Amino acid sequence: MGVVFAITFGLLCLAGLLSLGRLLLGRGTLDRIVALDVFITLIVAATCVGMGMNEDGSNVALAAAFALLAFIGSVSAARLVEKKESHR
Repeated sequence: MGVVFAITFGLLCLAGLLSLGRLLLGRGTLDRIVALDVFITLIVAATCVGMGMNEDGSNVALAAAFALLAFIGSVSAARLVEKKESHR
């Protein structure tokens, strides 16, 4: 099972690098918001994989709180951009 966890972490790191690239090189504000949301989701996924690897579920509440915070931040940023662009 260690090989599966290593491959999973490797793929999550690759996806994280790609989303960071999109975050830095994104054309618009919405592109960057989506890239940041994907990056935070990848962090939560990596935390969950780490909990599975260690067979320790003590960080479930932390992962859930971080995911909820990311969701609220993405929704509020998207609403702000939507309101800002509707006045043009």
